[in-house]
Amino acid sequence: MVRRCISIIGSGPSGFYTAHHLLQNAKVPLEVTIWEKLPVPFGLSRYGVAPDHPNVKNCEETFTDTVNKVRNDKDSIHKFNFIGNCEVGKDVQLSDLLKKQDAVVLSYGCATDNKLGIPGENDTDGVFTSRQFVNWYNGHPDFALHPKFMDFDWKSVRNVGIIGNGNVAIDIARLLLSSTVSSIWGSTDINPLALEKLRQAPIENVKIIARRDFPNSKFTNKEIREMWQLESYGVKGHIDSKFFTPEKWNMKEQARTFKRCVDLFSEYVKPYEERSAKYKKLPQPENGVFTKHWELDYLKTPLEIIKDGSSNRIKSLKLCNNTMSESNRVNAHPDKTLEYNLDLLITSLGYKGSPMSGFEELKIKFDRNKIANSQGRVLDTQENTIPGLYATGWIGKGAEGVILATMTNSFAVAENILKDLHSLPPKTTSIPSLENVNSTTWEDAEKILSFEEQEGKMKDKPREKLLTVQEMLRVVQH
Repeated sequence: MVRRCISIIGSGPSGFYTAHHLLQNAKVPLEVTIWEKLPVPFGLSRYGVAPDHPNVKNCEETFTDTVNKVRNDKDSIHKFNFIGNCEVGKDVQLSDLLKKQDAVVLSYGCATDNKLGIPGENDTDGVFTSRQFVNWYNGHPDFALHPKFMDFDWKSVRNVGIIGNGNVAIDIARLLLSSTVSSIWGSTDINPLALEKLRQAPIENVKIIARRDFPNSKFTNKEIREMWQLESYGVKGHIDSKFFTPEKWNMKEQARTFKRCVDLFSEYVKPYEERSAKYKKLPQPENGVFTKHWELDYLKTPLEIIKDGSSNRIKSLKLCNNTMSESNRVNAHPDKTLEYNLDLLITSLGYKGSPMSGFEELKIKFDRNKIANSQGRVLDTQENTIPGLYATGWIGKGAEGVILATMTNSFAVAENILKDLHSLPPKTTSIPSLENVNSTTWEDAEKILSFEEQEGKMKDKPREKLLTVQEMLRVVQH
């Protein structure tokens, strides 16, 4: 039986779930190769998930088990390769892969930010995007030691604004408000240099700002519950009563998750002694004093970031009030402006994808920040499918959804690949030359990950991440 060769570009959840389904379900022998820009795998799972949510990273164990099963089982008909520290589109051309592999899967995710498009957004000190900030505190080599963060004056940060109220925004708020709590962060794999900087910030207030109203909030109940539960550590949450109006929301017709959210807020806005028993399980701060506060703010559109006259630092954020139309659209009122004094602003507006080098040459259609596709089959600029080329995860469906949604999508596309394989003519099935590329193998990646775990064990952490590519390659060479 002819072995079919499949290359997957990107080793995050979408790439690995695609590989997992292919290796578990293919009846013909496969050689699956995952290509990764960094020396180590796992992408968004490793660098995007909040460090205090380790259970979300459990998929990494599944991926490792899948690979080791194929590599260690003498009876397995499949082969698996990992090629790290190698960027497709730079070190290896996408067109070369398409010529030599039976199928190529684009699973490289979304690595740019949605923007506000307002004055001061790109050139003001103390204004970060959520992607940059999350990559920094998660130890991504592109950001872990970046002067944008490491040289910033954290000691003067008292008032923080976060624009957007999805789970990433809530993760960031939770970290900013609780960074000094060792019982939360001390045993995580957070970038220790980032944690040290954050602990210098005497943060007092965090405003979480949204354009829409409360019923359009993007956070999940689990995430916002964790915020309210920070009360035990002297962190108090607030929402203005004009934004929280359940009596106007026809609660009988609302979804169950929204009803639970309203119940949660209805309890937490009460004084502690008036809450039902379920919401008194965690104690109040020892001295009864709240030293930090967070607030959910709604119906605001940011207009301008204003700099301090004597420096390039953020001084304030100018906004206007919004109203919601009956058709659930936002109506901004630029004549009604207000200003928030801020020392730090983080925009959490979601991620978007970018085309890879080689797309124009191959006439791959890239539309609305993602690869145009039909059930994972990539389309050209004439809307025809390109045989043997697929897209999974965020780069194929847009940058939203939890890891479980990515798994479902990746499995469905992998199933289509298996259906298509018999009609795709076998290729030469060789991997393009990697001369002059200092690439890493699966064994190398395991060596790096094992080293991190050993370092972490000495500090009672799951791992102590290596923060630069050079450090990772040094471990491989020893």
